[in-house]
Amino acid sequence: MHILELPSWYIPHGGQFVRNQAQALKEKGLTVNILANVEIGLTSDRLKYFTNSFRSFVSEEDDLTIFRHYLRKYPKFSKINARRWIKSSVKLFEKYQKIFGKPDIIHAHSTIWGGYAAYLIKEKYNIPYIITEHHSIMSYLCEHSRMSFESWQTPYYEKAFSNASHIVPVSAIIQPKIETFLTQKVPVTPISNVLDTEYYCYKERKKSEIVKFVATNGFYFQKGYDILIPAFDKACDINSNLEICIAGENFYGKEFLKIWNKVKHNDRFRFVGELTAEGVRNELWNANVFIIPSRAESQSVATLEALSTGLPVIATTTIPKIMVTDENSIVVPVEDAEAMTEAILKMSQEFSNYNGKAISENIKTICSKETFTKAIIEIYTQVIN
Repeated sequence: MHILELPSWYIPHGGQFVRNQAQALKEKGLTVNILANVEIGLTSDRLKYFTNSFRSFVSEEDDLTIFRHYLRKYPKFSKINARRWIKSSVKLFEKYQKIFGKPDIIHAHSTIWGGYAAYLIKEKYNIPYIITEHHSIMSYLCEHSRMSFESWQTPYYEKAFSNASHIVPVSAIIQPKIETFLTQKVPVTPISNVLDTEYYCYKERKKSEIVKFVATNGFYFQKGYDILIPAFDKACDINSNLEICIAGENFYGKEFLKIWNKVKHNDRFRFVGELTAEGVRNELWNANVFIIPSRAESQSVATLEALSTGLPVIATTTIPKIMVTDENSIVVPVEDAEAMTEAILKMSQEFSNYNGKAISENIKTICSKETFTKAIIEIYTQVIN
């Protein structure tokens, strides 16, 4: 079985979930390659990619074959950038096919724009495709999600989704929004992102008087740090034995400082920046509770990682119910700082009552390599047959 993964974005600008899926499938004996058409901006820190921005090339990365191309992205020209990326990706596929042959199926990741490019390739070459949808704005649980959709994109969503052989949302929480774009019946099967649950394994925590919380997302509006930071600061007014480690990028600039300058207990916050997988795992092993204040999530791989190490979780309602249950979490409404503070104080008293080993074992049934590959290969087989 020859699978071509077509992500809407890829490493170094995200897309690790595509790599993880491809590696898991390759371990099962499938031929899995990735067509990575990566957009790069005009900022100086990306100049190193410009030398490759006019050619495609084959690269061996992480034991995977990547057919790479870097495409320049122009600020404030979203429609032009979209058309250029789609056209470029179809041309790249034509080159790919000459080198590697015709794939049995294309697995696009996110409709904008990989899914639409896969639709055009199907129209021209009659190759079936499926779409795994990752976009968190599909959760549609807050004003931010609703406002993030642009009407000019609707025809692209409709064409791509309606002509797919199968649609695979990473959680059921985004399925209702996806179905609004369907103009004909298409099978929809939620399948979780894959996680190396043997790597993010359970580890017993050392006892400490300080209750250690951890968050592992960057500073972006949808991640809700404008809710979490004041809520945690307020909890410290009541309980002085709290500490939070925040791992991730982008904690600087006007918007962050506007929040940070109001914090009273700044010694209770520890910012460690963007970490490697090993660094993230170490911080999870060092913590007692994971916390995610997001406004919008399709699933949250960060939460999967935390649960896999056995941590109880404080989450908002945007995290799928299959992941956060009474046995492993406290769930609060989106954008409710008061409820977040109450949850922090409650969890600081009760975290030791949660069964970390059971939490870790349960998450394997959702996102382990074995669970993922069995489900997705079944869909590939149905489509190809």
